[in-house]
Amino acid sequence: MILGIFLSGITMFENINMKDYDLRLELQQSYFLRDCLHEIISFTLENRSYSGPNYITFPTEQVIIYKKSDNGITEEISMDELIFYIQTEVADELEPYNENVVITDSYRVNPKNQFYYAFGSIDRIKKSVNNMKIILKYDIEETERGRKNNL
Repeated sequence: MILGIFLSGITMFENINMKDYDLRLELQQSYFLRDCLHEIISFTLENRSYSGPNYITFPTEQVIIYKKSDNGITEEISMDELIFYIQTEVADELEPYNENVVITDSYRVNPKNQFYYAFGSIDRIKKSVNNMKIILKYDIEETERGRKNNL
């Protein structure tokens, strides 16, 4: 399986400060997704072509998703593979949302709880990845910092 990875050595949520994000805003959800997954998953904006009617090729900017494998090699993955990874392997590391829990400040600042809530829906994952295009295109400082972190 392309996404098989051991998360035991990953510190996915350790350096996430929830005060840095306002998850009511969709771009902030994209930043949060990127920052939580940065050790394994990276996003780039690349020009790709697709064929339209009459075999006319159109260039388009697309968010391309990369995953670092166990041996350190980075490979491109599809949106479906990312969704599967988040909702299976990452989900095993999360604390499930409990409707009966009393929402306290400690619950709100726990990145695992917030990740579970923010990305429990496939549509929200897709939307956050698609919105990543805006971050990658216009937030040059954050994009450069992300490239340095992924080296």
